[in-house]
Formats: sequence, C-alpha cells, structure tokens
Amino acid sequence: MRRFLTVDLPLIRPGLVAGGGLVLLSTLKELPATLLLAPIGFQTLATKIWGAAEDGFFAEVGITALVLIALSATLTWMVVLRRQPDELAESHG
Repeated sequence: MRRFLTVDLPLIRPGLVAGGGLVLLSTLKELPATLLLAPIGFQTLATKIWGAAEDGFFAEVGITALVLIALSATLTWMVVLRRQPDELAESHG
C-alpha cells in the first residue's frame, strides 16, 4: 500500500485527472442522456438551456450558454496545461 501511495499514485494521477476532465467535458454537453437519466426537477446547464430555448427566453439561453462555454473552455484549458509539462519533459528527455 505504501508503494502504491508513494510511487504508483503520483505516476497515474495526471492520467486520472486528464481522463476525469475529459469525461466531465463530454457530460456537460450531453443533453439526451441528461434528459433520460436526470430525476424529475433536476436541472443541469444543458437542460436549463434547452428549456429556456423551448419557452422563447433567448436572453437566458445566451447567458446560460456562455456559462457552459466558459466552464468547458476553462476545464479544457486546465487539461491542456496539465499535459504540456509532461510532453515537454518527454521531448527533452
């Protein structure tokens, strides 16, 4: 267990974080799965955008879509930044 915590976990952590980030990004935009699996009354950003567009509240759609885009862009940027030092080390290694 000690070897796992001191050796293995630090080696696999970047992959776990990157994989988790990519899964999170792909689930942020998955409207059909959200509509099928979400409990009644539970709203995500995707369902809020869809509901507001259906009701004709386009100002709310725009603001909520910008929040979703900003969140996705921030998470993507964080994943890219975490990968760059690893790639630089491999190219100079």
